[in-house]
Amino acid sequence: MMEKLKKFFIKNKYNIFLFIILIVGIAIRIINIKNFPNALNVDEASAGYEAYSIFKTGFDRNGNFLPVYLVAWGSGQNVLLTYLIIPFISIIGLNTLSVRLPMAIAGCISLFIFYLLLKQIGNKKLAIIGLAFFAICPWHILKSRWGLESNLFPDFILFFIYFLIKGLTTKKNIYYYISFIIAGISAYSYGTSFFFLPIFIIPILIILIIKKEITIKKAIVSLLIVTFITLPLILFVLINTFDLPQINLPFMTIPRLTTNRYEELSSIFSASFLQASILNFMQSLKILLLQYDNLPWNAIKGIGTTYIFSIFFFIIGLFVSFKKNILKKFEIKYQYIFKLFFIVSILLMIVCEPNINRLNIVFIPIIYFTVLGIYFIINNNKIILTYLIGFIYILSFLIFIPNYFKQDYNNYYTFENDLEEVIQYVSTIKDKEIYITNKIKEPYIYVLFYSKYSNKDFYKTVEYYNPNDGLRQVKHFGNYYFININENNIKKDSVIYIIKKEDLNLFKNNNCKIKEFKNYFIIENK
Repeated sequence: MMEKLKKFFIKNKYNIFLFIILIVGIAIRIINIKNFPNALNVDEASAGYEAYSIFKTGFDRNGNFLPVYLVAWGSGQNVLLTYLIIPFISIIGLNTLSVRLPMAIAGCISLFIFYLLLKQIGNKKLAIIGLAFFAICPWHILKSRWGLESNLFPDFILFFIYFLIKGLTTKKNIYYYISFIIAGISAYSYGTSFFFLPIFIIPILIILIIKKEITIKKAIVSLLIVTFITLPLILFVLINTFDLPQINLPFMTIPRLTTNRYEELSSIFSASFLQASILNFMQSLKILLLQYDNLPWNAIKGIGTTYIFSIFFFIIGLFVSFKKNILKKFEIKYQYIFKLFFIVSILLMIVCEPNINRLNIVFIPIIYFTVLGIYFIINNNKIILTYLIGFIYILSFLIFIPNYFKQDYNNYYTFENDLEEVIQYVSTIKDKEIYITNKIKEPYIYVLFYSKYSNKDFYKTVEYYNPNDGLRQVKHFGNYYFININENNIKKDSVIYIIKKEDLNLFKNNNCKIKEFKNYFIIENK
């Protein structure tokens, strides 16, 4: 029996390893995503509530019908994730799970796509090494476990590259043109795509024409596909750059934001642009080298985005990619796509104020070149080094897991938690004014989300402190009021307050009913 199992393992070891890696990678991206991270981020709640509103009425919370971009806070929010959430809301309702599942599923699909891509341009060994690294990569795990809409962008560009190369290698136009459909759709995932896509796609098409892999006609059709899909966004950018009125069509809205989201683009020709670009680049470089941006939901300090020691393999992989004789030996194709990908990502570093979220697109080429470096080392050294590298990464992964899932990290260094129970408790109260502390970041969006508040009632009654700003602060809607609660504005009549623990002393001399939650108190004046 043991001999048969041994023979079976030897014969099928590749497929067994592939299966185990996929299971581990999928599990770490899916298991308990409702509770880790600990609570909804404001952008998650916003995307989820917009999805709920559109699902129920066709309108977002600002009264726009099927918008191509969300006005959201005032300066806008990318729309793709919101539309992907809608099917899950239709099945399991509006909750944390339905908001996070699309991102988690996209992350799981990326594992399989990355494996197929590496197998397509290289071989099975490169593919299994790449999959193993990608499966346990902290950046991709963390970003797959919560629903920040911009983090869909790198996954969709990965899909684009896979289908493009598949179309080129198989000579099947269906795959080739699917890749450009995906590229067009990716523009709805993140605003940086407006900069990234033209300077990535056009050079690729030029190179493919020069290499005679496609015709000029095919390149033009490719651009027309992307242009047609992104046309509503092109109009959106024009409207919000040149202060034009929004476009309300029977089947979509191209909205006008409360502020010009593209002021930084017009600053390219200003005297301060060079100084800002240098600062952005240096800060970006620091984040990529240290693999931390002081936002603990993006990376764990000391572990990093791709494990800090991986910089060694990345440098080797980048060096190897420019050595044609080495790549020819390993039979790795389409290197120019990944080198161009990396160069365009670096250019992006100069035009946006960086954190890991905003730099998300650069991590795909970083991961690719890291994998290439590991592959090169393994192929040029003894088997003992292969085991050593594998052991180091497995150990790092085993250190990462408890650090991410430990309760103190999850409770105190991620998002506002305990709000769901609080909001649901007060949401049934219609005859009293409810005052909520502004010490909670954007508290109104949690009220909308957890109470499933009518979007029509919201945009009919909402009043802002700063209606023309990019980050509008809600003052009031319905019977909800959002204020800085202090001893001078506490009402003595029958009202309800939601406060943080540190403000409980404000009510110590009041005759009131107090209900305690984990991080909040509900105070009801009698």
